[in-house]
Amino acid sequence: MSVIDAFLRSTAQTAAEPSPGPSRLREGILAACLLAPALLFLVAFVYAPAVLAFALAFFNFHPGGTATYAGLSNFHAALSDPLFWRSMANTGLYALMMVPSTLVLSVALAALLQSNRRLFRFAQSLVVLPYITPAVGTAIGWLWMYNPNFGILNALLRGIGLKPIGWLNSPHWAMPAVVLYSLWHGIGFDVLILLSAMSQVPEGVLESARVDGAGPWTRLFRITLPLISPTLFFIGVITTIGSLQAFAQVYALSLSSGGPENATLTALLYIYQQAFTNGQFSYAAAMAAMLVVCIFAVTALTRWIGHRLTFYQ
Repeated sequence: MSVIDAFLRSTAQTAAEPSPGPSRLREGILAACLLAPALLFLVAFVYAPAVLAFALAFFNFHPGGTATYAGLSNFHAALSDPLFWRSMANTGLYALMMVPSTLVLSVALAALLQSNRRLFRFAQSLVVLPYITPAVGTAIGWLWMYNPNFGILNALLRGIGLKPIGWLNSPHWAMPAVVLYSLWHGIGFDVLILLSAMSQVPEGVLESARVDGAGPWTRLFRITLPLISPTLFFIGVITTIGSLQAFAQVYALSLSSGGPENATLTALLYIYQQAFTNGQFSYAAAMAAMLVVCIFAVTALTRWIGHRLTFYQ
């Protein structure tokens, strides 16, 4: 068969194949209609406000509605503001305390629940319950627990012979108090994700290790954790991003002023103060843009490190 005959036969076969036709077009139109509401929501309430806030950073906007071009003056002012740097340092400290604590505690709770099937459902509900409750409501109970005079935490300290602590009134203990509340409130989400990942570990691998004499700790650290390392990496990334955006935890614990000696003044809280307390919207937008750049940089570094420590099957 000549080359020309082969070409003609292949062309005829291609022409004989059914074309996508109007059915594929209808599917595309249906998909676009279904995605349009979510896309419009994102554009109207996420992307458009973000673009406007970034543009606002280059102007001096006044609540009356007038705006004058300011160039990079708002960014220069933020870089020379000691409170802005203090808030960034507090945010970094909060993230350094939250990320390792979240990973360790969530793994410990998930492993404990996974090993005890009888208490699995009941304890799982208790762990998830704080996560699904509003931060403002639960913070009221924690404010009572942190009370220096009749709070339960100081009562426990007195019971074991230690001095009481002025939790939210001390510049040294205010940030750890916020971290403790944040761990209690948000760790249920991470435990659920880890439980789902642990349930996907092949039972045959664990049984083979058990037959070979591997104990529970060996199976956890040598088999389970390496196999669920992508999930651990995911939890580390979202916890890092959430920690750098800390606001609700501090505000709910009545530390909206920044706490004692600005010990709990996070970057997002300082931006909120400048925008909605002092009316400096352009200045707050400039600091918000700088915070976003920092979050992107930290997230990229975390991803670069995590991909080298993550085991993918």
